[in-house]
Amino acid sequence: MPPRIDVIVVCWNDKEKIATALDSVFASSEVAADPEFANVVVSDNGSSDGSREFVRARYGGRVTILENGANLGFAAACNRAFAQTSAPYVFLLNPDAELKDRALANVVAFLDAYPRCGIAGSRIYNYDGTIQRSCGEFDTWAGAFLRSSAWGEWPLFRRFANGASLRGFGYDAERRVDLAIGPALAIRRTLLDEIGAFDERFFLYHEEVDFAKRAADANWETWFVPSSEAVHEGMGSAKGQYSVEARKQKSRRAYWIKHHGAAWYLTLVVALAGRYLLYLLAAGGALTALRYAI
Repeated sequence: MPPRIDVIVVCWNDKEKIATALDSVFASSEVAADPEFANVVVSDNGSSDGSREFVRARYGGRVTILENGANLGFAAACNRAFAQTSAPYVFLLNPDAELKDRALANVVAFLDAYPRCGIAGSRIYNYDGTIQRSCGEFDTWAGAFLRSSAWGEWPLFRRFANGASLRGFGYDAERRVDLAIGPALAIRRTLLDEIGAFDERFFLYHEEVDFAKRAADANWETWFVPSSEAVHEGMGSAKGQYSVEARKQKSRRAYWIKHHGAAWYLTLVVALAGRYLLYLLAAGGALTALRYAI
């Protein structure tokens, strides 16, 4: 029998972390009962810390290693693995994430039951037991402005900010969402065949947002599936290697221009810059009022 799901772990110098992810896959009751349930692939982006050797020594033939030869980025590493696998579902698992038991079986059951669900996001926990917010909404111009300016945290504007409808979501029930992000994400193979794989212009971050937007435009659904659970440390191999926020901002700009156009993005930039003029005018008005008061 072919595997029900391909588990793909992208690795870049993750020798100290990757056993967390891989051990949790093989320890799950569904895989322990049926080793053919999941096909496990490590897509290695030119690791220089002995990651590949470590995986071979620890797991042998239970894990297929794709050697990309260089750091191609997350999207490209996933795409190489997509091309080398064929199960009806794909599960992207970060090397610093740990599956809870039956996470794979439960997401497969959900996807079997919801044929128009193309993307399914797991419930993600921090190591202290708190839940990571892993669902989002597609940007509107106002939502993008409010998030980027931090005005979205002001009480007057909170209901217009990106993700406002999810503020009260307890991540305790199945829910259709615009997008799911995070370290444990399932994708239907049919969706990949229809709309194509990840856009490799997104070296890191926002590739899954772009993919969810393309899926939605093709009338596919994205769901949050809390019965599939994982624990995630966060940052992984990114720690100390580069500015995470700078990478996120670069990918976010690329996403905005791709899906909304240069004019949309330009007006957003002008508005964000213009708010500083408002601050200066407000400060000048306050000083003038203070002079009159004195």
